[in-house]
Amino acid sequence: MIHDQAVTLREMMKNVSLHHSLAEPIVCASQLCPSVLAISGGKGGVGKTLTTANLGLSLARMGMRVLMLDGDFGLANLDVVLNLRPKFTLDDVLSGERHLKDIVLTGPEGVRVIPSSSGVMKVGELDPLQKLILLDQVEELNEEFHIMLVDTPAGISKNVQYWSSSSNETILVVTTEPTSIADCYATMKILSQTNSENKFKLIVNMCQNEYDSKKVYEKLSILAEDYLGVRVEFLGFIPFDDLVRFSVKERQPFVLKYPFSAASQSMREIARTIATQIGEQKSKGNMQFFWKRLMYL
Repeated sequence: MIHDQAVTLREMMKNVSLHHSLAEPIVCASQLCPSVLAISGGKGGVGKTLTTANLGLSLARMGMRVLMLDGDFGLANLDVVLNLRPKFTLDDVLSGERHLKDIVLTGPEGVRVIPSSSGVMKVGELDPLQKLILLDQVEELNEEFHIMLVDTPAGISKNVQYWSSSSNETILVVTTEPTSIADCYATMKILSQTNSENKFKLIVNMCQNEYDSKKVYEKLSILAEDYLGVRVEFLGFIPFDDLVRFSVKERQPFVLKYPFSAASQSMREIARTIATQIGEQKSKGNMQFFWKRLMYL
């Protein structure tokens, strides 16, 4: 199937390169132009995937149409957090065996999820034709979304740079641990240098109280402004909560299993903040632009 599409897709690449500069936003053909947010965190174990899943569900409960993409092609687990069992993944799309619309799953609260495989494919290894396949097929999705959340891999690999450079905003998840703070700063440094990112949003996870979260934010904000020339916006904090750990064992997102927990209340506040900002964002790109940018990276 990939071979059959080659001529058409290569021609499409020429047309895209002729008519669209990466510095220019592309007008969305549909009524909605989804904001694309990359959720990153540098260090593994900071709760990035849990944050992505529960944030998406909180936004959906507010009436937003949400699409989530598991951007970790090496250790995909967004489907596990959402208690989904994908039959097909992006690997099937890239091999030409399935269409993208065939693998999109429906999760709790009606969120839509594009699952990835574990230990099979890395986005940095995609060739231009495979990127064009994704571009071609994502534009054929009939659904309209308000927001797309991309759960990026841990660390600061080429994969993370892909997702961040193609998104409207990058949200960094950090904890109060010194190693997490150091890795978060390193992530901002690399993304600001390689992708010219000059603004990040921050969520402090697993902290004892708001005071501790603000200390982490202030430290990172000062370092980022003084040494990197970038701005950090504080989105909020998620307190340490045993109910989160219980929800993981039960394979149920905590905002659904324990909606009145401290963590769930904080997540709803963060979701409300993001929702109010979506309409005010300058379009760095919509969902179609997201995939078009990936072609060139």
